[in-house]
Amino acid sequence: MSRRRTTTRGAAACLGAVALVLGAALATTTGSTAAVAASENLPGVPEPGSPAKVWEKWAAQERAEAKATDWAADATERGCELQDVTITSEVDREYNLAMGAPADLETHRVELAERCDGAASLAGEVGSADGDATRSATTLAAGLPSGSQCDTTEGPGVVCLWKTDGRVYSSWLYQGSGSVSGFLRVYRVAADAKGCPTGSTWLTGPESSWSTGTTRTVSKTRTQAGGYSAHVWKKAAIGHTNWGSTCASL
Repeated sequence: MSRRRTTTRGAAACLGAVALVLGAALATTTGSTAAVAASENLPGVPEPGSPAKVWEKWAAQERAEAKATDWAADATERGCELQDVTITSEVDREYNLAMGAPADLETHRVELAERCDGAASLAGEVGSADGDATRSATTLAAGLPSGSQCDTTEGPGVVCLWKTDGRVYSSWLYQGSGSVSGFLRVYRVAADAKGCPTGSTWLTGPESSWSTGTTRTVSKTRTQAGGYSAHVWKKAAIGHTNWGSTCASL
């Protein structure tokens, strides 16, 4: 049985506490200032600098499509059982400015809680160019791989990153014992980045808990092609610890 919830909040307000506790961890993360080359908006996304009414209409259409999506069927196609779905309205300044929209534009993100059969089910037929579901750090030495990707995490678990139906998704399947808390964050990074650095914050999921076998997924409308990096931030005694990442050119 799945549940659908819709909430409205400001990104700055709901993430303020997270930002405070993350300061120390992110300051020491290698590659946190990776540059992202400017890119054009994808077809269907308003041109940068378009009037506010144009952006508001686009954002409303995107939100309506998310609400109309059969997320239970979407989960089933990936070998998962949907447990909960939340569509959250937010004002994400970084996301807005990156695509040339007004800084105060209200957009949305989708959060899913699922039970999945395994790593490959998180993003359909996920794998690297050589067909493996996970990749070593040396595989990324020449820049980001193209298309959907999954990697094992310290957790233990599997983090995945992919695009489909005009959205970018990131999931983390927790395979450890007991339960842990934390959140998923997706960054924009350069397509030729080495490894999976952090960069400009593009999407942040809510602080959540994972129990053994739980998968949590967060997604947002994809407005530009390029490099993305998904990281699992696990709650620690002080702040958060980076528990693993995956990255791709999407």
